[in-house]
Amino acid sequence: MKESPHPDRASAPLDIWRIGASGVVSVVGFAALIPFAAIRLESLGHSAAAIGAFSALPWLAILVVAPFVPRLVRRFGGDRLFVWGALAASPLPLVFAMTASYAVWCAANFAIGLIAAMRWIVSEAWVADLAPPDRRGRVVGLYETFLGASFAAGPLLLLLLDPATDQPALAGAALWFAGWIFAIGLSPAPPATGDGRNREHGFAAVLAAIPAVLVAAGVGGIFEVGLTGIGSYWALTLGFGASLAAVLAAALGTGSFVAQYPAGWLADHASASHVGRIAFAVLTAVSLLAVFVAGTPAGAIAVAVVWGGIGGGLYTLSMIGVGQRFSGPALMRATSAVVFAYTLGGTIGPSLIGAALDALPRDGMPLTLAFLSAAALATHLISERRSLKPKKGGPPHPPERRP
Repeated sequence: MKESPHPDRASAPLDIWRIGASGVVSVVGFAALIPFAAIRLESLGHSAAAIGAFSALPWLAILVVAPFVPRLVRRFGGDRLFVWGALAASPLPLVFAMTASYAVWCAANFAIGLIAAMRWIVSEAWVADLAPPDRRGRVVGLYETFLGASFAAGPLLLLLLDPATDQPALAGAALWFAGWIFAIGLSPAPPATGDGRNREHGFAAVLAAIPAVLVAAGVGGIFEVGLTGIGSYWALTLGFGASLAAVLAAALGTGSFVAQYPAGWLADHASASHVGRIAFAVLTAVSLLAVFVAGTPAGAIAVAVVWGGIGGGLYTLSMIGVGQRFSGPALMRATSAVVFAYTLGGTIGPSLIGAALDALPRDGMPLTLAFLSAAALATHLISERRSLKPKKGGPPHPPERRP
């Protein structure tokens, strides 16, 4: 048997699969609880505003905790946050079966969001660090593909479980517990021999080094998750029925799911920075084209597939970019910043688009997306140009493989 070049990391492939399995089952449980809770809250007589506020709490939790995850990892260890976080979260879905108190439900949902955010950030950095450098893009892309599928599988679970009963809450608890079982015994691998990635520790230095990555992550959040709800509303303004509006939301998710692995493959075979610039240009062109072709269901669905696919691909490229450049504590800081930017984009994007749709009911959304994509492309080009400027007394910096 051929000896591993890094015996201390020989278990990396199995560890990646275990991290992925733990993340997938937990995300399925998380994603099933969101529509289940909305259905139950509506049956209890709560308003749409109350349900919307409840649904936004996990994303608010991500924004709150993401900047502090690197500090928590230093204090407790990323492996402990990932492994024991699943066990700590497993009783929380039972709250939805034990009480009908809206306030208690909100507290439980926010707590689930906090734990999910910590595990999300740790797992992204962990997988990127364990992946072989020559296959990092494909490994991360495959991991993101499975996570995307698990987000889709969560709501589908309600087809098997009656949302009018407590079954989805019990299933959610069981899936989080299974996430802990898969993760038991995981521990961080030592650095690979000869790992030459940047190990600078300052958070400001990390942020200054990846402005283009953060722009890509923010735009990815807008197009991948930010369009899901507001995109369905846009379909209604185009005169489509509720069924086609739901199909358009599904098209966004389908595009994202399909694009993850190809984005990783491209990052392994080409400059991720160049791929990112092409992605922004395509988003701008397709968004402008949507003004002319989205009047038909086929045109709107085709545009939605491209929007969701490139949005998801930008997030994957962002994670690959930080994995290529950083390791150790700096990688955790960079991953936290990417998740924060992605979530912020997915949170702010729908508000901007909603305001544009109030002004231009038909074309407000594609025109806003075209403007945001063009602005992202310009920002990306400027940041890349600055990164190539020579420091005083030194040669120009080589181009980085990042989006």
